[in-house]
Amino acid sequence: MKRKGILFMLSAGVLFAGLLGACAPADQIQTLPVTPQQQAAGITAATPVSPEPLPGAGPGRRVTIVSMSEMPAITPARHGSLLSQHVNEMTHAGLFRLRYEDMAPIPNLVSDWRAVSDILFEFTIHEGILFHNGDEMTAYDIAASLEYNRLYPDSRAFQGSAVDWEVVDRYTIRIGTGTPNALLINDLAHHGNFIHPKSLIDAGHDFMVHPVGAGPFAFDEWRHGDFLNFLAFEKYFDTERSPRVEYIHWRIIPEGASRTIALETGEVDYVIDVAFPDVPRMEANPDITVIQRRGATFQYFIMNNSRPPFDNVYVRRAIDMALDREAMVMASLDGFGVPIRTTMPPIFPGSTEEGTRAFDPAAARALLIEQGIPPADLNFELLAFDEQQRRRAEVAQANLADIGITVSIVMIDFTAWMTLTLEDAFDMSFANFTPPNLPTFMRSTMSIPFINGQNRARIYNQELTDLIFESIATINESERIAILEEAGRIANEYVGHIGTNMNMLIRAFNANLIVPELAANGAMHINMMYWLD
Repeated sequence: MKRKGILFMLSAGVLFAGLLGACAPADQIQTLPVTPQQQAAGITAATPVSPEPLPGAGPGRRVTIVSMSEMPAITPARHGSLLSQHVNEMTHAGLFRLRYEDMAPIPNLVSDWRAVSDILFEFTIHEGILFHNGDEMTAYDIAASLEYNRLYPDSRAFQGSAVDWEVVDRYTIRIGTGTPNALLINDLAHHGNFIHPKSLIDAGHDFMVHPVGAGPFAFDEWRHGDFLNFLAFEKYFDTERSPRVEYIHWRIIPEGASRTIALETGEVDYVIDVAFPDVPRMEANPDITVIQRRGATFQYFIMNNSRPPFDNVYVRRAIDMALDREAMVMASLDGFGVPIRTTMPPIFPGSTEEGTRAFDPAAARALLIEQGIPPADLNFELLAFDEQQRRRAEVAQANLADIGITVSIVMIDFTAWMTLTLEDAFDMSFANFTPPNLPTFMRSTMSIPFINGQNRARIYNQELTDLIFESIATINESERIAILEEAGRIANEYVGHIGTNMNMLIRAFNANLIVPELAANGAMHINMMYWLD
């Protein structure tokens, strides 16, 4: 058996030491001083790490990756899917990227940047960066992309930090935040702000059919429901992170046992969505490497706060108390998850359990009786879009039946889920979110401006929204954490959505395939994979 084992558990004090990481050019190794302007932007001192070239055979063979479901879109800003993000990171690039080790943002397309003031920042990109269509990237492409990406609501929460922008010269752009904003650099690393060629934007190119970016792989073909192909981009600007294989063949296999068999027989090389019951078998196979670590993905129920019965806080609290998270994790994940009762990821500074409720079906029934709410009047549909969610839904269905509420489970594909939840056409559903920090999570999923965006639960609480944005504008870390804790208490009491568990990241792949260690957000750094000779 070849196995890398269970990696360390995420902790707020180790992995997420601050909201933002270093922002110097990536080739500087020393610890950098923090200027008052950087402090105003929420930037803390850190030591950037230069990527070291990996050994290996270099470009040559393909890698076949398999996932459980198909990504809803392969164009940045047109989705809120982690699966689509994996593809975006292959084909596109942002001004910054999240450092693999600790998810801190570091320069990517940017060669240099400075704070002009506490609300204005100047960024200079590398010269000679080429898009896959041969255009050289300029500041005009960045300005056009910032404007273009805002046409789509799925990434709107990550686009709000940049209030305005101005091209200074061919390779330099200034971005203003309007008010001090601790999330700008993180947001510029998000796929919702990846860069497209201005010439294609102006020509009305359909990026949903053929995405064009400046990433390490170029899009080649997509046969819906079957596979996608990506070719190594020979002119990728970052030579130290250039692809080590010639192309990526991405398969979609919905059934877990079939994915396992495909890996065992050599039909595929890397499994993203590992079937948990098959983990012991794969760990015992000397031809397969299995890696595990606790992840940063928050898994939760969204209740449509804009319609009955979920517009009533007492109904939401009763449902929250009736749900057995431990049973859900065992039934759907074979125990490979961490049950939680908070409305936010508990791994970040500022998270709190204050205001949460214990699993207590009797108290849930009593609350409904006290409020004069007949449980039989609360029947609703619960959406699920994969097999794990279906099993979790069945536990929830039984839990709620125990307090007199009838729930109908409706299975849909992820694309349909995106449409229904965005268009306010649902009662209750599952959702997942993988944030780099707590303010990003709360801004996206709980604040009023992003209702009908990533706030799909349609949580409308002005006090909570005000605290969220106050935390983003607060530079002092201890003060910011105190504000977040107060916001967290209100969110837990308001229970606009219901957390169920934090995820466990498990990947399985051919033992002859060398891959980077798994990042907390699930990032795979596909361009750094290579085959042993």
